[in-house]
Amino acid sequence: MDYRLKAADEAAFYQLYLYAFNKMDSPQRRTFFSQRYQHAWVYGLRDQQQLVSGLYSIPLQVNFHGTIYQMNGIGDVMSAPEFSGRGGAGTLLQAALTEMAAKGVTLSYLAPFSFRYYRRFGYEQVFDHTLYQLASSDLPRLNFEIHGKIVRLPLATAWPQLQNLYAAQPVNQRGGLLRPTWWWQYLVAKNSAWEVALRYDEQQQLTGYLIYQRTATTFAIQEWQFSDSATYQALALFISKHGTSYQQFSYAAPTPVQLDRLAEPYTLSATTIPYMMARIVNLADFLQRYPFVHAFTPITLTISDPILPANQATWQLQRQHGQTQVQKVATTGDLALSIQSLTKALFGYRQLTDLLRYGEISGDAQVAQQLDQALVQEAPSLIDYF
Repeated sequence: MDYRLKAADEAAFYQLYLYAFNKMDSPQRRTFFSQRYQHAWVYGLRDQQQLVSGLYSIPLQVNFHGTIYQMNGIGDVMSAPEFSGRGGAGTLLQAALTEMAAKGVTLSYLAPFSFRYYRRFGYEQVFDHTLYQLASSDLPRLNFEIHGKIVRLPLATAWPQLQNLYAAQPVNQRGGLLRPTWWWQYLVAKNSAWEVALRYDEQQQLTGYLIYQRTATTFAIQEWQFSDSATYQALALFISKHGTSYQQFSYAAPTPVQLDRLAEPYTLSATTIPYMMARIVNLADFLQRYPFVHAFTPITLTISDPILPANQATWQLQRQHGQTQVQKVATTGDLALSIQSLTKALFGYRQLTDLLRYGEISGDAQVAQQLDQALVQEAPSLIDYF
């Protein structure tokens, strides 16, 4: 059955979205919603010609430690309340995953309303954020010697200058989005209150930026990108100079920040927040092009993935002389694990030896240790939201 919606279905999908998520209609919301709809594979389920369930799957790309993978972001998973609990959303998610697999998409990300629910479809938590909150009275006193200059602009004006710097930051190459032009424009449409502080060095080169939003009480940092220590210091000083205007400062960081940079770390509230989930859709492609950091002799992994049967097999992989070899074999694997556990390990979110210790996987501890040494070592990082 074909669940894909067409351009003519946008109005019905939008009305279901407004009701299901209790959103208010506005010209701004219609603008960014339409941008998202026009670039997505959109799915819907009808009952007597009425749209009762829906979701979108946005084709994008991610940079995973220098390897570019196709990734579809899932969002607006919804059902009308009178049809909730009937499996409509699950039917559409299965259809979306099946089409991704058929079209060679390697990965999928989503923001869960329930981690338990999406684990049923092979997704697993791999992205966290750390929310930092600091009272203005506790802002550190900074005496950096600043060179270069800071320029303030609205995001709507600044974004063309940010693209290259964003893409070049190592933190955005750990599973982060390769933002196409339309996605930057979508961010502008969705977040009209976002402002940008751009830092230029003495040669007039852009070396960093801060995206932030100001409310009556809070200075909220959305993104903080910098290429060198001078830029970090300049942007930190820019933040501190707002100390008399706001009661609180916040930053939802995609990676933990070292607390020893504060004179009094107790003054800072730091909360780790589960952020988004990932799913390996095309395991063969992910393994074949995976950026292994060390060579290793043949290892076999028995993977369970009932949602996407092409992944469910025993896989033999090895990395020798800069080449990766991956194939299915008819043997019992050295390690047995679900597609979710494999996702955590391959993304660098958890080590296989750790998963083995807690009973989440089974098999040979020496093989787990050997493969751990070959996997990426840094935790994944994602700023964007679907």
